Amino acid sequence: MLRAIGLKLVRLVPVLFLVSLATFFMVDLIPGDPAAASLGTEATLEDLEAVRKALGLDKPITERYSDWLSGAVTGDLGDSLRPPHQPVAELLRTNAGPTIRLAAMALGMSLVISVFLGVWSAHSSGKRADRLVSGTMFGFISIPPFLAGLLFIFFFVFRQSVPRWIWLVVVGLVAVRLLYLAAARWWEDRSDASGWVGYAVAALVVTGILLWVFVQWPDFPRTASHRYDDGWREQIRSLFLPALTLAITEIAVFTRLLRADMLSTLQEQFVLSSRAKGMPTWRILFRDALRPSSFSLITIAGITLGRLIGGTVIIETIFGLDGLGKLIVAFGVLPKNYTIVQGGVLVFAVAYVLLNAAIDISYQYLDPRIRRGRV
Repeated sequence: MLRAIGLKLVRLVPVLFLVSLATFFMVDLIPGDPAAASLGTEATLEDLEAVRKALGLDKPITERYSDWLSGAVTGDLGDSLRPPHQPVAELLRTNAGPTIRLAAMALGMSLVISVFLGVWSAHSSGKRADRLVSGTMFGFISIPPFLAGLLFIFFFVFRQSVPRWIWLVVVGLVAVRLLYLAAARWWEDRSDASGWVGYAVAALVVTGILLWVFVQWPDFPRTASHRYDDGWREQIRSLFLPALTLAITEIAVFTRLLRADMLSTLQEQFVLSSRAKGMPTWRILFRDALRPSSFSLITIAGITLGRLIGGTVIIETIFGLDGLGKLIVAFGVLPKNYTIVQGGVLVFAVAYVLLNAAIDISYQYLDPRIRRGRV
């Protein structure tokens, strides 16, 4: 297994080289003069020539790429063309923390919720629980993230406009509905405890969470900006709403994907054999069936994490979070600050490549056949 991991890491070298090549030349081919963008429209020809020489724009393109690549390998991505001319690597480092924490929190919430809902929906295929989960997930998919963010701000930040009794009614309706489903399932087949117990547990868990929100009622901030020296509770509180906004769509996608894979796995011979041996339902679902059903989920989750790191500019703008997306768009693309664009694109591209390599390595852990070279 270590040999296979080493070979995959070695194969990353030419891929990363091609990524750097594409990043440099794609940005370099953008119309416009970086020196003119740096100095403005009132610059003289002498000033433009001086800046071009300082930036190395007077050198052949191959020499410029070689200098840029050697600097990027050592962590030097150049300086910003706009005042105060900070190093690009420092700007990316400063803004990467909030974005990575936001993306990781959103992905973690999505995976935890979707695994439970996907397994439950597949186990109850064609029944009320399956229809309830499927309908809810279709509703989640239809909500654009920016709209969900605005709704969360309205209900959880400007909450004084929403009477508290409304939330108590919501808690009661959800609890009554789930308890009704549990009682109906128990009445249909009293010998099958796995059916109605799932509804009862879900009713208790959901009711407990909603009651906690109703009693505690966290004071969510309007903006997600926070200091690095804040405690972990303060950071979670400030990132909860934007993370939930990003997680809504991912929960729906992950749940539908896992449900489809679980339905196929539950028909496999080894699952039927476990059922014939009288294994507990929870063991069959979460130990025997979930592991081989998680290949597609892990693949999409890895791609989603890379996309969340690089594509959260709208959510960062809505919640006032100073992250990578906002940095590249507001301080790189719009003012034509091409060094920030180059550095940001390179970081995102390398992150995607490394995430896909991690996904390939995880396959060998999930499936012993891949680890032994049988597939």
